[in-house]
This record gives sequence, C-alpha cells and structure tokens, in this order.
Amino acid sequence: MNEMKQLMTELTDRLRKTNEYNQYINVLSRLKQDPELYARIGDYRRRSLWIQMQEGEAFIQGNNGLQKDFADLQENGLANEFFAAEHQYIAMVKELQEQFLEGSAVETSFLEG
Repeated sequence: MNEMKQLMTELTDRLRKTNEYNQYINVLSRLKQDPELYARIGDYRRRSLWIQMQEGEAFIQGNNGLQKDFADLQENGLANEFFAAEHQYIAMVKELQEQFLEGSAVETSFLEG
C-alpha cells in the first residue's frame, strides 16, 4: 500500500506541473480576489451540477433557466476564462480517472444503465 501511495504522490506532483493545472490555479486565484464573482460562479456551478442530474423536460427547463439567470457570467471575461481553464483541467483529470478505472479493472458498467 505504501508503494501505491508513493505513486499517487508522484502523480499528483506531476499533475501540479501541467499547464492545465497551473492555468486553472492562476485563474482561480484571480477569481477569489473578487468574492462576489467567486460566490456567483459557485452558485452557478452548484445549480449546473444539479441540473445535469435531471432528465427530459426538467433538464431542458433547468438549463434554460440557468442560462437566463446567469447570463451576466457569459459577458464577464474573468468568469469565461475560469470556465475555460476549469474545463481543460477537469478534462485532463477525467481522462486520468478513466484510464485508472479501466487499467485497474474496476467494474463501472452499472453506471451506464
């Protein structure tokens, strides 16, 4: 187990050296300097996650309402920069997670249905 922890430490150390991570952290740091905008983006992210778990008409209505209620964020340069950096970083982490799950033979097919 200690060997696995060491490998994970090495992986996370390397992760922190990637452009995706550093861009995300840089933009997040700048975003936190504006507590009101940071809180607004937090509200958007929470609501967006909830909507993504909905199906059918509830998803469509929720997504339409989300876009309407947070239209101001679409016009905010720092918010857009944060969302782009977050997307790039999370995409990289997701790819690593998928590779780990596939390589370690963790059964995930139950999640599909």
